[in-house]
Parts: sequence; structure tokens; C-alpha cells
Amino acid sequence: MDKKKKDKGYRGILIATVVLGVLLLLIVAFSIFFFYKRIAGTKGLLMSDEAHEYDSYYVLITDSPNTDFWQSVYQGAVAEAEKHNAYVELLGENLEQSYSKADLLNIAINSNVDGIIIEGDDDNDTVKLLLKAKEEGIPVVTVSDDNMESKRISYIGVSCYNLGKEYGEQLVKYVKENVPDTCRTMVLMDDTFTSNSQSIILTAINEVIEDENLADKITLSSHVVSSNKDYAAEEDIRDIFVGENSHSGPDVVICLSEKNTLCVYQTVVDYNKVGNVEIFGYYLSPVIKDAIDKEIIRSSIVVDTDQMGRRSIEAMNEYKESGYVSEIYLIDTDLVSKDNLDTSDFEGGDSDD
Repeated sequence: MDKKKKDKGYRGILIATVVLGVLLLLIVAFSIFFFYKRIAGTKGLLMSDEAHEYDSYYVLITDSPNTDFWQSVYQGAVAEAEKHNAYVELLGENLEQSYSKADLLNIAINSNVDGIIIEGDDDNDTVKLLLKAKEEGIPVVTVSDDNMESKRISYIGVSCYNLGKEYGEQLVKYVKENVPDTCRTMVLMDDTFTSNSQSIILTAINEVIEDENLADKITLSSHVVSSNKDYAAEEDIRDIFVGENSHSGPDVVICLSEKNTLCVYQTVVDYNKVGNVEIFGYYLSPVIKDAIDKEIIRSSIVVDTDQMGRRSIEAMNEYKESGYVSEIYLIDTDLVSKDNLDTSDFEGGDSDD
């Protein structure tokens, strides 16, 4: 009887040992398979990284990287850069800390980037740093606004004279059809604009007014809006409509930037000025498009921002390959109003080149 019990005990131990052995084998096999998959995945990532080694590294620098306008310019640049195995970074985008244009330029120059695409201005620090970039062999392309003193290789943007003429023609048409008396018109300039650009735009608007013999009827003034501090533009524009001198505020406001257009629109709505002020805007973000549809903004000049971004990369690559490039590339614009809002070729700059 004892012998039978012992045999059963041995068989039980043997079965348990076999089962345990099988489990251990399965665990080892699974572990090998798991680590093999991890290694294969890592190799895949490494191969992917190697496949994306870029021939050129460019940066785009602007005072307003998070606006729809500059996001669209950036996307156009990225799309074109992919064709040339180049990488483009919108420097300063979505950072917790705010950096000045000079700070971003210093970062770009010290990083020895292959090219700098920058919103032009005539700030002395900006000009000095762009000249330093030139000395370091880094080509510079200015976009949206120009500065020839920077020795940039090319300017990509609209003609300031043509822009002024377009606004002037809109203004004259509105005054002839809707204003029986005088019309106080204010042109809002962004302080990032060069003084030369501001002067050309105002001259062109004045030429249209004088050609139509409306100089006695239209009073034209300009105001430079600050953009170097948080909410500075909003406060500046609010003061125009509700400040001490708001009783002599404008009947028409011409905005030369997306940011100013949005600020004027919001101020007019917030302070119940809708219908009392006509707004001629710039660009076609979703908010601006909605405001045109509601007839709060009368019209807006839309720049083909996608084309602007693509042209900037084309200029960089042309210069890289041949050492030469066209000094100026003029970008297409369109006038969008309630009448052609749904049929315009430009939908916030996302048109084809």
C-alpha cells in the first residue's frame, strides 16, 4: 500500500515538474518574441530617423508666430521644403516664455542655420543681426515686409504701393456711395512695419483720394499700433474708440495686419460701435470671414500666404544651388467682401500656387 502511495507521489511530482517546465519554456519563448519585437521596432525608428536626415535647416521668424496668417505662411514653407529635403522651423512658436525677434535671431545665428526667413522691419537691432548673419554666410529672405539695409538675398511679399492703391479704391467707392458729408479715415499701422512701407502705403491711398477729387471730403490720418507687449495692441485700439478723444474717432478704419483687424473687430463689437465704423481688413482668418459675412467688416485684402511660404523656400534653394536669386517676388492678393465671400480663390491663404 505504501509503495503505491509512493508511486503516485512520484508521478504527481513528475507531472508538476513537466507542467512547470512547459510554463518556463513558454515564458522564455514569449520573452524572446517580445524583445525581438522591441528590437525590430527600435531598428525601424532608427531607420526612420536616418531616412529623415535633411540637407538644409531653415528658420522662420516673426513677431506673431501663432496668428493664422503666419501659421499659413509656415505651412506653405513646410510643403515646399519637403520637396527639397529641407526642414523649416517656426522659431518661437508656442513657447511658455516670450522671446524678442532679436533673441530669436541670435539663437538662429548661433545655431548656424542654413537660412533665415524673417518678417522684415527697420529696428536697429534686427538690422545689425541680419548683417551679422550675412557675415556668417547665412542667407536671409524677408517676407511680408522688407528691409534692404539688411542685405537680404530676396524679398517675398506684396507691393506696398499696390496695397495702398487697393485700399484707396475701396475707400473712395465706399465714400461715394454712402457718405454725404466728411469721412474721417484712420490707417492702422503695425509698429513692425518699416517707415518706408508705411509711407508708400499712405502715399498710394492719398493719390487715389486726390485723383477722385475727394481730398476735401476724406480726412486721412494714421496711427501706429504697438505690438511689442502683451495686449498692447488691444489697449491701443480700444483707446481710439472709447478713450478721451473717442468723440473724434474715425468713421472708417483701414487695418494693415490680421492682428489689428481682429482687434478692431472685437472692440467695435464689445463697445456697441457696429454700424458706426466701417472696417477694411487684412487677411481672411475664420473669424474675419465670419465678420465679413455678418457685414461687420466691409471687406478684406487677402494675401496668398501659402504662396508666400513656398516662394521663400524656392528663393533659398535657388540661392543655395546657383548663388543667385531674384531680388523681389511679388505675391498674389485678392479683395474679399460679402459679395464674393463664398467664391474667392483665397481661403485663408490655402490656395494652390
